[in-house]
Parts: sequence; structure tokens; C-alpha cells
Amino acid sequence: MSLVATAVTDVLPVPTADRPVDVQALQLELDSVAACAAEARRLGVGLDIAVRDPRWPELVRFHRDLQDALFVETSPQIEGWFSSLRQGDAGRERLDRFAGNLANTASGASESTGELSVALAELLVFEAVRLRLCVAAWSSEDFERTGGHDAELDAVAWAEVDAILHDPELRSGGVRPLQLMFASAFVSLARNAHRRVDELRLTSEDVIEQLSTRARLRGALRELRLPEAVLLENALSNLLGEERVELADLQEAHPLALEGLSRQAMDQRVSRSRRQLGGGPKQWPRRRRPALFDLLRERT
Repeated sequence: MSLVATAVTDVLPVPTADRPVDVQALQLELDSVAACAAEARRLGVGLDIAVRDPRWPELVRFHRDLQDALFVETSPQIEGWFSSLRQGDAGRERLDRFAGNLANTASGASESTGELSVALAELLVFEAVRLRLCVAAWSSEDFERTGGHDAELDAVAWAEVDAILHDPELRSGGVRPLQLMFASAFVSLARNAHRRVDELRLTSEDVIEQLSTRARLRGALRELRLPEAVLLENALSNLLGEERVELADLQEAHPLALEGLSRQAMDQRVSRSRRQLGGGPKQWPRRRRPALFDLLRERT
């Protein structure tokens, strides 16, 4: 097992649940993902590209699962743990220490750190910055209304991670690299937004209206339960400017959302959710409990 995989599983909260976390399986999965990240690293492929590259399906799945995990309804235990972190309990110090060690490992500052540990740490830092950008960008419709897209979030996150992790001046004491990456990434995202706004001034009203419609639809989908959101996003792909995929492929790509559902059950959910979505916000199939996305956007 890589040192980072062990550290990640050690820092995870494991609340009482019917399906507790299988720590050993998680370590094995992280090591498999680390091998993919290390190979991409050797080939000079940035993580923003590698997490969408079919050459590394484990990496693609990991990236997609993390995004879906933002919208999984939390248990009362996780919600309570998150609330205690915001109040500054001892668990917060543990996470802050882990974040600092993770960034240090990802920087490759220690020659004794193995290749897999460095690659996995770098991936986790990238995903942390990327998810923070996602929460900020998706907390309103402005990002997508101006033409922003998910691949841009990946590119911004990787650009900042790659630049800051490998700057030797930032390895001195007192510097918190991860916090610096967050701040720098938000500045880059804001700069890109201003550029897109300038470009939109040169486009037609039809394009602006199309972007606004897609932004409203995506915003609505993010308020729904994860299975309905994934199914409806695919069913309404023509309105979102995306390609529709077969339900079997969709289920394989989004196990957190659709695992265990039959084809008939998925068809029925699509049909019912279409009607509910058209009936106004009060009838939407919303989450019954908050997801991590809901908890995190309260802080933005």
C-alpha cells in the first residue's frame, strides 16, 4: 500500500452505518488509481487531461465518482461530523495536518517518497482544488451562463496545482500550499469569467439565451436526488448540447447514482422525473437530506 493511501484511509470518518467503509478495499482502489496517475505523470500528461482520457479508465472513474459523491445524501453522522469541523473541534486540526502533509508529499520534496505516493498525493491535491472550484462555480448559474464548462474547472485546478506544488520557494515554513492553491484558482476562475463576458458581448442574443437556458437547467438538476439528476441530464442531453448515451453505459459510468437499478426502474424514474420537473420547483424530486454540495456551498 502507498503511504498516501494509508494516510487517506486513516483520516476518513467512518460513522456507524449499515454499510461501513471497507478500508482495505479503499486502499487497494487508491493504489490502482495511483498507478494510473503515475503512468500519466511519466508520459507528461496533465491530470486535467488524464482524468478524462480512456487510456486510464480507473482514473476516469475515480474523477467522476468524486464529482457524483458531492451529491450523495449524507447520513446524520456525516452531517454532524461536518458541523463539528466547522466549529473547530480536534478533527479539524487532524484534517489540516493531513492537508499539509499531502501537499508536501505531492511536491516530491522528499527523495525517499515513492513514485506512487507522489502521484496519488498530487492527484488528491488536484481533486481537492477542483472540487472546491466546482462548489463555487455551481453555487449560482453565473459560471455556466457565461459559457463556463466543467473541463475549464479541471484546467484551472491543474494549472494552479502544477505551478504551486513545484515552486521551491513555497516549501518554506509557514506557507500553506493547499490554501494558496484554492485562492489562486479562484482568482484564475474569476479572470476567465471576465474574459468570457467580454467575448459574449460579440455574440448573438440567441447564443446568450441558449447558455442561460442550459445554466438554469443544470442548476435545477443539481437540486435533485442524484439518480434523477443523472438520468434526466442524459434524457435532456439535446437541450444541454451533449450526446445521449445508452442507459447501460450510463449506469456503468455512474455507479454511485444508478447501481442496482433495472432498465425498467430507470425508465420509470426518467418518465416520472420529467413530469415532476415540468410541474414547478415544489414538485421536483429533491434530496431528502443535504448532500456534501449543500453543506459546502453554505461556506462559499
